[in-house]
Amino acid sequence: MGTLLTAANWPIIGEIAWVLGKVMNLIYNTLDNMLPSDHGLIGWSIIIYTIIVYTLMLPLTVKQQRTSKMTALMNPELQAIQKKYKNKKDQASMLKQQEEMQQVYDKYGTSMMGGCLPMLIQMPLLFALYPVIYDMERYVPSIKNAAGGVKAFLTIPDVTMSPSQIMHARDTFEIAPAVIIITCIALPAISAITQYGSVRLSQAVSGQQIDKDNPMAGTMKSMNIMMPLFSLWMVFSLSAGIGLYWIFSAVIRCIQTVAVNKYLKNISPEELIEKNKEKAAKKRQKRGEKAEKINAMAQANTRSISSSARKEVVNQSEKNAQLKAAEEKRRNAKPGSLSAKANMVRDFNENKK
Repeated sequence: MGTLLTAANWPIIGEIAWVLGKVMNLIYNTLDNMLPSDHGLIGWSIIIYTIIVYTLMLPLTVKQQRTSKMTALMNPELQAIQKKYKNKKDQASMLKQQEEMQQVYDKYGTSMMGGCLPMLIQMPLLFALYPVIYDMERYVPSIKNAAGGVKAFLTIPDVTMSPSQIMHARDTFEIAPAVIIITCIALPAISAITQYGSVRLSQAVSGQQIDKDNPMAGTMKSMNIMMPLFSLWMVFSLSAGIGLYWIFSAVIRCIQTVAVNKYLKNISPEELIEKNKEKAAKKRQKRGEKAEKINAMAQANTRSISSSARKEVVNQSEKNAQLKAAEEKRRNAKPGSLSAKANMVRDFNENKK
């Protein structure tokens, strides 16, 4: 996680973090001008920032959930193929299994990498989120000179400090120590609960059934438990602002999941498959056009190379003909002429060698 918090120094991620930092700065300054009190400005800025970012990612969420729905439809067929070739490890069987699975993907108008693309697009954006929240003073200069109330939020006395730091310094805050202790324990706990709820809701909505014979089933169950526990520990160790972000991001994901699922329920599986097939056909057509252009360029290059080769053959033939004519002329030189004398000198030198 420490590496992730320094992601602002990475290529591309750093540029995205800079843009998100401008968004955070705009949110903070807007709230500062609108709200009568500066209490909780950072906390509210983080919440609004989280809402805006996840709203921007909504199209990817829709695509990802649609892919999950399609995967749930395909899984019985894919699992049947996997069981069919379960104990066959020879190359011919593995190639046949791959071919049959590809036929299933073609039947539903999707691809093996269809669900990975939205996640790959989201990853840089998600990586860029953390530095902006963790190091807000870098992106929001106004915070450095702001009053103490800016960093407080509800019963959290300072969102830039971790719950463990707040507990050790609880005597310095004007809040009852018991309230601070409860807050510092509740923040990581709520974060873990909301993260777990978000994952479970996503799996339930997708309709995917985990096959017990699948070796990935145990891993997925372990991840469902480990990720919330990881969230519990990290929120307790990092700034309370990260905890606020994780809690509200999980809540927003739950709301989006339910809303997108309700939208997809109005579309029949047949219609989803038909739309996927249309998109797949358009992609194949584009790939075909690109392939045709590449072939045309290759053929043009081949013609150019062939033309150059033919010219080189013709030039070489002309040179050979000229050399042959010069040799004939040398042999037929008149006795006593300069050519004949030159031939005699040449023959003498060759014999000497």
